[in-house]
Amino acid sequence: MATIQPAGVENVSSEGSIAPSSLIRWGGPAAILGGVLVTIGSFSSYNTWESGALWGAGFALMFVGITGAYLHLRRSGRIGLSGTVGFYMSIFAFVVIAITSLGVLLNLWGARWFETLGAVVLLIFLGTVMFGVAILRSGRLPRGGAWLIIAFVVAKVGVIVAMAVSGYTLPDLLWSLPLILFGLGWVWLGYGLWSESRASAGQPSRVS
Repeated sequence: MATIQPAGVENVSSEGSIAPSSLIRWGGPAAILGGVLVTIGSFSSYNTWESGALWGAGFALMFVGITGAYLHLRRSGRIGLSGTVGFYMSIFAFVVIAITSLGVLLNLWGARWFETLGAVVLLIFLGTVMFGVAILRSGRLPRGGAWLIIAFVVAKVGVIVAMAVSGYTLPDLLWSLPLILFGLGWVWLGYGLWSESRASAGQPSRVS
């Protein structure tokens, strides 16, 4: 007997779903570890090997994490067009940041890495907000984590304005606040993805 699937839910064969399932399963731990590394890296000075290592590894792991989260939401048919666009904008920014940060570690392009990061700021801002809103609308994954990554954008803009108004006399530690929100948000989302993927894996499959 033919079954009717909800709109937006993909009909994926068991063989074709092996790779997405693995990304979803490993996406949670990757997002947790990546968020922790980015949070720690926020306290490191820019253009140093410490920040290059922490940011490079952190954003590489978060690339896996956001991919797992996207596949998890897409499988339920609750990601939407804006969420998909936000996902692709975010992963592009994550890849650029990871490669550029690791380039600093290898001393490939010196101080030019900061200019490259500045070029992807708008991209990661828009991508983060669009993907965070998609999570809120989906009803999946922790809403608190989504609000934290959205708050990252608001806090980052606030710090930029505050620094400009003060003539950059405020403590440099203020720059760490937005990244702390960003990192903790992805730790929360990663834990939610890990929990939901485990719960889904524990459910018996239905045969129609």
